Amino acid sequence: MPFFIVGGLWLSLTEFFPETFLFSVLIFSLVFSFIFFNVLLFFKYKIKRPTITIRPYQVEDPKQYNIAQLLSLEAAKIVEYSERLSRKRGMTNNSSVLLYVAFRKGKKIKILCQRLGFDMDKFERDLKNYLEKIPKDGYKKGEISKDLENALLFAFKSSSRRKEDNIGEEEIFAGLAEYNEFLSHLFLEYDLKKEDVQNLALWVDTVQAQVQQRKQFWEYSNLSKYGSMGKDLAFGYTITLDRFSKDWRREVAGLFLKEVIGHEKEIEETEMILARSRLANALIVGDPGVGRKSIVEAIAKRCYLSQSLPELNGKRVVELDMVKLSSQVQDFEKLELILDQIFSEALNAGNVILTIDELHHFINQGSEKAGQPDIAGILSKYLAIPTFQFIGITSYEGLHRNIERDSAFLELFKKVEVKEISKEETVNVLMSYALEAEYRRKVFILYPTIVDCVNLTERYMPNLHFPKKALDVLEDVIILAKKKKSNIVFPEYVANVVAEKTEIPVGKIGGAEKETLMNLENLIHHRIVNQAEAVQQISNSMRRARAGISSKKRPMGSFLFLGPTGVGKTETAKALAEIYFGKESNMVRIDMSEFQAIADIPRLLGAISPVEMEGILTTQVRENPFALVLLDEVEKAHPNILNLFLQVLDEGHVTDGQSRKVMFTNTIIIATSNAGADHIFKAVEQEKLVVKDGLLKMLFDKNIFRPEFINRFDAIVLFHPLTKENLLDIANLNLQSIQKELKKKEINLQVSDELKEKIVNLSYKPEFGARQMRRVIQDTVENSIAKAIIAKVIKKGDTIEVDPENFELIKL
Repeated sequence: MPFFIVGGLWLSLTEFFPETFLFSVLIFSLVFSFIFFNVLLFFKYKIKRPTITIRPYQVEDPKQYNIAQLLSLEAAKIVEYSERLSRKRGMTNNSSVLLYVAFRKGKKIKILCQRLGFDMDKFERDLKNYLEKIPKDGYKKGEISKDLENALLFAFKSSSRRKEDNIGEEEIFAGLAEYNEFLSHLFLEYDLKKEDVQNLALWVDTVQAQVQQRKQFWEYSNLSKYGSMGKDLAFGYTITLDRFSKDWRREVAGLFLKEVIGHEKEIEETEMILARSRLANALIVGDPGVGRKSIVEAIAKRCYLSQSLPELNGKRVVELDMVKLSSQVQDFEKLELILDQIFSEALNAGNVILTIDELHHFINQGSEKAGQPDIAGILSKYLAIPTFQFIGITSYEGLHRNIERDSAFLELFKKVEVKEISKEETVNVLMSYALEAEYRRKVFILYPTIVDCVNLTERYMPNLHFPKKALDVLEDVIILAKKKKSNIVFPEYVANVVAEKTEIPVGKIGGAEKETLMNLENLIHHRIVNQAEAVQQISNSMRRARAGISSKKRPMGSFLFLGPTGVGKTETAKALAEIYFGKESNMVRIDMSEFQAIADIPRLLGAISPVEMEGILTTQVRENPFALVLLDEVEKAHPNILNLFLQVLDEGHVTDGQSRKVMFTNTIIIATSNAGADHIFKAVEQEKLVVKDGLLKMLFDKNIFRPEFINRFDAIVLFHPLTKENLLDIANLNLQSIQKELKKKEINLQVSDELKEKIVNLSYKPEFGARQMRRVIQDTVENSIAKAIIAKVIKKGDTIEVDPENFELIKL
């Protein structure tokens, strides 16, 4: 019928304009296009999107309802094709058949598989082979296997939980991931979790919805992004402000800012403060990296799109660039005049919400400090004006160190505290960022890559905050992929980047590291004689931590070494630092005898007032989070100082004097103590075994340690006094180190058993262990060799020996 109408209309027009054939063709084309467009809309919105009579979340018992009626058109096609394939193959319709059809026919499911990092060709080939091995038990119309029934019910529940209009492809794939054996094994192979499918599906849906929404340019939400003509003419000029500021409207209009994920409560709280009739000044406080500035961005977008409160809609969020201003205007008096002009323009304009980032840098700094003006005085004058709207951004450290010093200035603000977003929210932030990065960098980012960015930064970069640390790592991972000339950003790149940033072994255990871990006892024993129990327990702890099966919230290992002086407690710690942590300098050594009073706590943890200082312990761990922490002579510290370590040993963190959270989760903590040495020596003299429980009871009775402190350690390791045989081995180790040094000078030193015995006899004192031996070797062997080298008595190529009687050199 429409074609007859079009034909008649065309004939009429050609009669009316007989000389204009082209014009008639144009009219025909326009009419035909109009009809075609209407037919297209009919198929798109009526056939593909039929009127929904009931939704999954409205169904109480899915078993009493035909689930087929709840499927989307695409999902219904997949289920229908699955039924056909089962009939063709002569088998019961099962989850593997549905998975095969879904992979071949489902566009969204292919996208999900690609994002999950599956090898698409191998996936299809392996699934086809798996399907061939399933017994053909005969086809019965309408009959489905138990696993398929469970998968469809799971898809229904997933769709119902998400309040979807129908059951789509992604819900079916989520159900298959839960109940299909082939897909479950594949998830294990790719180290994926089943809930990853639902999270990824939600992301894909969100992206498609955003794309669809942007295509509908006639919608008010899209048209409003382009703003309106002449809106600013109703407000005052801000000429000086515009020179030194960024107008967030340009970001909104030009880039269509991404949705802010998380912080909804903080955004609404800030809007309420700015809409107040007096003191409309918000102070956003949070640790760097938690997304403080994203709150300002969200408010700027809402104001621009008129989606905020009536008092804020249509207003400009303008960020004053204080760094640019202070760098261009060095004279403080002139700077004050310009600031006064800027604040006055913002106030008189009537549509400006002024923002200053890192406000603490410009408060209580002193005008004499180069590049750091103090604007508290001039800003306070305007903050007190009811119509002046202001947002300051600061950190907890800046708040305590600078802003809180001026209580009158602080009272002009309402604080909004911004906490770190969760892992799940960070994954969503990274997925949102990934789309932009893919377009900009021309890469394809796999979903496991995003998850690894979040998981690995959480574990190995605990002193930084989400989402920034994960975003920074993802950006570096993309750069690494481009360097490797790969357009796909694989998960293994994340481990490489995190390992480089933190100097912590991350990812799969390689050959050299595997060899070190498996032979850790032998490697430590190259430097430590005897003390097999201590070496064994430390080695086991390191293997557990590296394999990822120990607690992620506590230190990798914590040990209390008890025993007499000179038996190898500190040397064991040094050996471990060198062997596993890479070098002996990767050891934070604290002499606890220096902390015998409560007043010493600021030196340990740091402080802001009355004198600003960094903490000896906390600063070193913040700067080197992958290290061995050695608490030497721990029994000499004040009991209240030892109590500080209860949280460190139990929870893996402590708060320093600047209110910063310092994490110890990538450290090994070793505390050494000589307490109970007399008890040990008495037992040895009486030829009795030293019982650890008896030693600890004696320490508790004498109030040297409290049970709650001792119980926080993973193990209490007893170091036994050294025998003469042990000292002979230690003498050999020390002399071997001299041999190595002389070898570099191409001089060979031969060590006799008589020399070793002589050194042991001169240095043996049970109460000092092997501590005297170092001095004896220096005074005898090393002095003789040094004099001979300086006097040129020995030279390259010589072989020498030391006479054990008078320690004179003998050239061989």
